[in-house]
Parts: sequence; structure tokens; C-alpha cells
Amino acid sequence: MADAEGDLLVLLLDLALLRPDNPALSAAGAAPTDILAQLLSFTNAYAMLNSHNRLAIFAGQQEMCHLVHLGLGEDANSSADSVFPAGSLHARLSELVARCKQAAVTAPAADAGAAAPSGFALSGGLSRALCLLHRLQHQRGGRPRGRPRVLCVLGSIDAPMQYIPVMNAIFSAQRAEVVLDAVVLASEDSSFLQQAAHLTGGLYFRPAGAAALLGVLLNYFVCDTATRQQLDVTQELGVDFRASCFCHKFVIETGYVCSVCLSIFCQPSRACSTCGTAFTGVAGGTGGGSSARGGS
Repeated sequence: MADAEGDLLVLLLDLALLRPDNPALSAAGAAPTDILAQLLSFTNAYAMLNSHNRLAIFAGQQEMCHLVHLGLGEDANSSADSVFPAGSLHARLSELVARCKQAAVTAPAADAGAAAPSGFALSGGLSRALCLLHRLQHQRGGRPRGRPRVLCVLGSIDAPMQYIPVMNAIFSAQRAEVVLDAVVLASEDSSFLQQAAHLTGGLYFRPAGAAALLGVLLNYFVCDTATRQQLDVTQELGVDFRASCFCHKFVIETGYVCSVCLSIFCQPSRACSTCGTAFTGVAGGTGGGSSARGGS
């Protein structure tokens, strides 16, 4: 292992898990301070496992995703905060949570009665993570211990409007041989991340409670993919392969697929709104692409 440079991990963190005004966490009896403490313990454990491990952390919510930490391991220019990030991360994440809360308080009065937008900027976070991984892989030589990884820790449900960009990011990760892992603490499973883990050879977990977060992170995600192959990983079977239609962004089980560009629609139409292909030969004058079914 002398020629190995360590692991390469990007952590995507949903700030909804750290907000005290999150109703989902209150209903589950989870304290944001406990979740933060578990996340900081994981980052320090990951850094301590191998001095050459590289770790980047993006944190955000809804339409925002910021790089809050970039540690390149045992480098000449590395500071104590970059090697063991818990101390500096606590301050940066707390500042981001405060900014998000302040932005919600100072929102326009017209939106005061509206529910807070749900979802995490998953497509943007995955895109930024893949770009960073590509750059880091070309900055340093040597043989990594395993495949580069993106670990998504989410507390928000899927946003159907993000289906197309998220799937594009997943296919890009698959092509680049990047593993997409996921730990979901939301009220329901994430179809996006189930498919991401399935297509890239990653792991997907939805712990029974927030108190089990650290155990899942240390047992399955602190080690690299080369070591993971030697572990006995037990996962729940089943992946939700349902897609969101391109027209209304609804999650559908049966739809119509354009035979040219493979766009998916929930209703038949005369032409594809994506590529403009006209559909002919359908009774009643209204057409559609091939019928397709999807399910869990």
C-alpha cells in the first residue's frame, strides 16, 4: 500500500438536518446538535483513518450549495483545520444554518404564509462534486485505494423538478466511475438516490432514526471502496425506478416515451415537446411515443 494515496470523498450535506425549525426533525425527535456532532465525528474518523485521505464537503439546501471544507490530506500546505476538520466545520456550518434561517425570516411578506420550499439542490451538488473530483484526480498522481466517492446525507424529500438534471449527473458519475452513496433521514425514501447507488455501485441506507446515523457512517462509509468489497454489507432490497414526466414533473408508473430522444410524458401528445418529433399512426389523431412502465 506504499504506492496508494488514500481515498477521495466528497460529502454532500443537507442543511435541513441542522435547522432547529425543521418540522420533520421535530416529529422524529431528533436534535440538530446531535446530528451535527455525529457528522463531525465521522469527518474526523475519516481523516484519522489514513493521513492521505482527501475530503471535500458541500453544504446547502434548496437552490444553494457551498463548499465549506477542502482537505487534501498530508500536504506541506495542510493546516490542522484541514486535516482534522471538525473544529472549523462546526463554525462554518453553524454560520450557514444561521444565514438560511435569517433568509427565511426576512422573506417577502407575500410568501410568509407559503410553506417553505422542500428539497435539496441535489443536481447542483452532484455536478459540483463531480467537477471537483475530476480536478483533484488530475492534480496528484499515484494509485488511489479505491474509486472516488460522493456521499449524500439528506434530510429532504426528492424534488420532482430536478429529475432530468439529477439523472444526467448520475449518468455522468457512472461514466466517470464515481461511486454515489446515500444516507437519507427524510420522511420517505429517495428514488433519485436509490437509482444513483444502484447504477454506480454505491450503498443506500435510510436509518431507523437519527441516533443511528454515526453507526451507519462508520460501519459502511468511512472506508474506501477497495476495503468495502471485503465487508458483509446488508441492504434492503428494492429500488424505486419510477421516473418524473418531462411535461408536468409528476412521478409516474406508466407513461409515453419519445422514440427519438427518450423523453417521458404522462399524457399522449401530437409531438414531442423536447425534440419536436411528430407522432403519427395513433387512433383519434392524437399520438404519443411508445408506452412504458416503471415501478419499484
